[in-house]
Amino acid sequence: MALITCPECGASVSDKAEKCPQCAYPINKQQSVPLPPNNIKTEVVVKPKEGCFLQTLNVGCMIVAVIIGIIALSIGATMCHH
Repeated sequence: MALITCPECGASVSDKAEKCPQCAYPINKQQSVPLPPNNIKTEVVVKPKEGCFLQTLNVGCMIVAVIIGIIALSIGATMCHH
């Protein structure tokens, strides 16, 4: 086992490693064409999931909207009959 330098980040990596433990650059010697260094920084934005309170609030608002709709329809139907 020999230590080699990762072409991506310069860390010391075993020549038996599949990828660099610091930057995950592929080290596996079975690749015939080495991948070019990736200098592009990627940012992943993880959107937090809705909490239980917000889900309950959404359901409550929907129920209130349905009740108001039923009341409005019944008032409208009653006014049409007079």
